[in-house]
Amino acid sequence: MNIKQIGRTLTIALLASLMAGSAMAATISDLRGGVKDTRARLVMDIDETMHYEERAQGRTLTLTFDAKTDRTRSVRVRDRRVKNAVLAPLGKKSRLVVTFRESVPDYKVFFLKKPGRLVIDFPTKSKSSTESPQKTGENLGKGVTYRKSRVNLGAGNVDTYVLTIAPDSAYELQFVPGYGHTIQKGTLSMISRRSGAKALVNASYFDSDIWVVGNLKIRGKWLGMEETPRTGLVLEEKGKAAILPRLSFTGTVTRPDGAEMKITGLNRMRLENDLIFYNNGYDDTTDTNAAGVEVAIRNGRVIKTGTTGSMPMSWNMTVLSGHGTAADFLRPLAVGDKVKIKTSLGSPLADKAPSVGTAGPLLGYDGLVNVTASLEEIPSDIADGRAPRTAVGIKKDGTILVVVADGRSSRSAGMTLPELARYLIQLGADRAMNFDGGGSSEMVVNGAVKNRPSDGAERPVRVALGLFPR
Repeated sequence: MNIKQIGRTLTIALLASLMAGSAMAATISDLRGGVKDTRARLVMDIDETMHYEERAQGRTLTLTFDAKTDRTRSVRVRDRRVKNAVLAPLGKKSRLVVTFRESVPDYKVFFLKKPGRLVIDFPTKSKSSTESPQKTGENLGKGVTYRKSRVNLGAGNVDTYVLTIAPDSAYELQFVPGYGHTIQKGTLSMISRRSGAKALVNASYFDSDIWVVGNLKIRGKWLGMEETPRTGLVLEEKGKAAILPRLSFTGTVTRPDGAEMKITGLNRMRLENDLIFYNNGYDDTTDTNAAGVEVAIRNGRVIKTGTTGSMPMSWNMTVLSGHGTAADFLRPLAVGDKVKIKTSLGSPLADKAPSVGTAGPLLGYDGLVNVTASLEEIPSDIADGRAPRTAVGIKKDGTILVVVADGRSSRSAGMTLPELARYLIQLGADRAMNFDGGGSSEMVVNGAVKNRPSDGAERPVRVALGLFPR
C-alpha cells in the first residue's frame, strides 16, 4: 500500500443495494438474538441503507450507526461467550455495545434484505476453525519454523504463512533497506539475494516518492521519521524484540551559539521551511534544488556548506538541508563549527535499541484485541475492509510470530484488522501490530516466494523485515 496522505479515519461499511435511498434518516426498529449449533447471532431490523463504524477492543465490540432508534434495547444471547448486548440512542445516531466474558471472538457483519436487517454472527469453533487440519510446515533452523495454514475466521477461507522464532533461536530479526543500503525500492526476492536473509516479509509503509512512512532506525542509523505516534517493532540486542505503542520522533539541531531548531523530516523530499536530515540511506545525493542551504556534518562538526542543492553524501556523514526559515537557521554555520543533533522516540527502550520500525496500528495488547487504527490516524484504504495483511506478534515468553495473510482472490478472502488481531492472539500473541499490506504483503523463505501476492507479482518495497543468523 502506498500512502500519499495520512488522515484520521474510522471503519465504514456501506451496502447501497439494500433498498432504495431515502431523504429520511435510517431507523433501527428492533434488536434480537439467537443461538444455533454453528453460531450465535444478533439481528437488527432496519428500514434503509446506513453507514456504521466498528471497533473491537478488549472485551467489547462497538458498532455506531448512522441510524436512529427510539429507545434503549437490551438482549441476552444464550451463548456463554456473550455477556450482554445493548442498543441505545446516540443523538442522531445509535450505538450497539456487545460485551463478552473474555476477548471479542470471531465475528462477521452483513446485511440482509426483504426485510432489511443487519446481522452480526459469532461462529462457533465447529464451523470457524482457527487452524485447518491441512497445514504444511518446516524447520528452518534452530528455533525457527515456517508453517502454511488455511484458516477460517467466519468470513471465508484465508491462506496464512507463519514464521515462529523461539527466544533461544539461532536467528534474529532485522530491518533491511529496499535497495542495498538505501530506501530505494526492491522486491523481496532481490533483497533476499543481496542480504542472504533466511526469510523476509515486507515491513513499513512507504510513499511513491523516496519516503518511508514511519520511524525507521537500522543498526543505529536513522532512515525515516514520523511525528504521528505509531506502534513500532523494537529490535533489541541478542534477538529480543518488543512491540511498543505511540512512538513519535522528535529531533533538534543546535548551533554553537545555542540556537536550536526542530528537525521536520528525515530522508525525504524537502518542502517549504523544512529542516531535513539526510544520510546515504536516502541516495548518493540529497536530490534537492538550489533554493536552500545545506550543511554536511561528520563526527559532530561541519565539513562542508553549500547552496547549490543535491549535495553528495558518503556513509559516514549527515547533511542538514534547509529551506526558508530553516535555511536562515543553517546559513551562519561554517566549516569546523560544532553542531549537536538530538533524536528521540519518546521511549528509553526504543531510543537505546539499535533498530526500530513503526507502521501500525496496534492490533493486540496484553492478549486482548486492541485495534488503534483511528488513534494512529491510519487511512481508510488500510483500516477498512478485508485485504492481504502482514503483521508481527510477540508471546509472553518472547517467541516472535511473523504472519502474512493472502487476500483479494477467490481462494483467499483476506482479513480485516480485527480478524488479524484475533488470529494472532489465537496463535498465542500477547502483543501484536500491523505492517504494510495489500499488494505489498509477501513472505520469502530460502529465496522462494511462499504466498500469492495480490498484484500477481512481487511489489517492490522500501523496507523489509528479515531473519538472519545471530
